[in-house]
Amino acid sequence: MDLRSARGPIVSELSPLTRAAIDFAYIGGATFVGVALLLSFRRGHPHPLLLVCISAISFSWIEAPYDWAVYAQFPPALPRMPSWWPLDMTWGGLPAAVPPGYIAYFALPAVIGASLGGWSSARFEWRAPIALLITGLVVGCVWAFLFNAILGARLGVFHYGRVIEGLALWPGTKHQYPLYDSLAMGVQMMVFTYLLGRTDSQGRTLIEVWADSKSKSRLRSSLLSIAAAIVVGHVVYLSVFAPHLATKLLHLQTVGPTEPLFEGVPNQPL
Repeated sequence: MDLRSARGPIVSELSPLTRAAIDFAYIGGATFVGVALLLSFRRGHPHPLLLVCISAISFSWIEAPYDWAVYAQFPPALPRMPSWWPLDMTWGGLPAAVPPGYIAYFALPAVIGASLGGWSSARFEWRAPIALLITGLVVGCVWAFLFNAILGARLGVFHYGRVIEGLALWPGTKHQYPLYDSLAMGVQMMVFTYLLGRTDSQGRTLIEVWADSKSKSRLRSSLLSIAAAIVVGHVVYLSVFAPHLATKLLHLQTVGPTEPLFEGVPNQPL
């Protein structure tokens, strides 16, 4: 069956929970970008939060092959990106809310992780890098679990058609959730937390310090910071995507329900 034919019938109704998830994507993304632009304007240089926002939306194209590799499926009523979207491998098409949603999805836990990392470092006298990495990973894993496992798989905003035996919750049901997804997203958010919270005596992040060392021009330094944030985001996301791709190609995801995850749409085949 052709991948694009799996779009299924277009229905007019979305559940209130799915609509709330879409609102979170657009409103949350716009809010974080707006705040980041304001902070950047005040300091005359891209704020670390803006770098996180730009990095997150830049690698949102990887969501499509990521969905394919983990057998993620979405309600047929969701608006989709056009077929020209890069590596448009999501079964039925990539939801249109994904690109802006990536900003809110990754920025929120990064901000929370950086705040908790700074607090725990001061409270328990932990080294700042260790505190940021630990809190970033924990917050990232918890956030991914709440969003992907509970809001997504359990409450039906989206589902995972296939999982690896022994590494999932609720296996064999439409609500099954691969725990390794939380770990992968947790690692990505851990890196963002570190980049957001690790600063020098002047309040500059590691990326800004590097960019300033390469250029004395504020404009060139800003552009270098943006480029570096995009590269780092891609490298980390591709590194956590690689194991999922390997398990997909090796056909290790063997557990899943036989009935359709969404009415009128066939499940993604093995």
